[in-house]
Amino acid sequence: MTFFIHPAEARRQFVELAESEITTGDLARAALLIALEDYPRTDVPRYLAELESLVARVRAKAVAGEPPIFLLGHLHAELFDVDGYSGNSDNYYDPRNAYLSDVIDRKIGLPIALSVIFLHVAHAVGLDAYGVGLPGHFIVKVQFELNEVYVDPFHGGTTLTQPEIAQLLSNISNGQLRLAPEHLRAWAPRQTLIRLLANLESMWRGSGDARKAAAARERMLILDTSPRAN
Repeated sequence: MTFFIHPAEARRQFVELAESEITTGDLARAALLIALEDYPRTDVPRYLAELESLVARVRAKAVAGEPPIFLLGHLHAELFDVDGYSGNSDNYYDPRNAYLSDVIDRKIGLPIALSVIFLHVAHAVGLDAYGVGLPGHFIVKVQFELNEVYVDPFHGGTTLTQPEIAQLLSNISNGQLRLAPEHLRAWAPRQTLIRLLANLESMWRGSGDARKAAAARERMLILDTSPRAN
């Protein structure tokens, strides 16, 4: 049976999600609903099941009583070493890099889309993880009892020190930006989805698809004006 959901139904489901509190555990489903509206044959349950399989693999590697940092190591191994997720540097502005279904299929994508996958798995296995929206880049912060670890999913899950993040910002901005505490704050899941849609709007506008650019903008406004925005 061919999977098909009418775009109006995909939009209805997206609005319903936007009107509720959006948690880290909702990020992947929300990102897949974005894909579903633009590509009605996106099999959302199948992609969620694939992510749950990844979660199960990480859990299977965990040993009771081991330090939480080991769990991060298991996640890294499964996501980046086994599945080979990485950033698409060669064709960065391809819209497929922003649709979670395509990212799962192709194992390449934008920093923010790869971070959504990382956050979904981290949340499911019990890690305290947050998106961090740097100017021009998106990374993940994993909070532990005594410290925090910054992970760059676009670059194969590389861990970053704050001086390295400062250098990254400087490189992105041609020396115009200096790292400040606000750059490292944890982003709410709703903010992450708005930024994902902003990427899509920019990509579709750049490729001349005004209809898909407008649809991305509409969903940004739905998220931004929801009465329960977080």
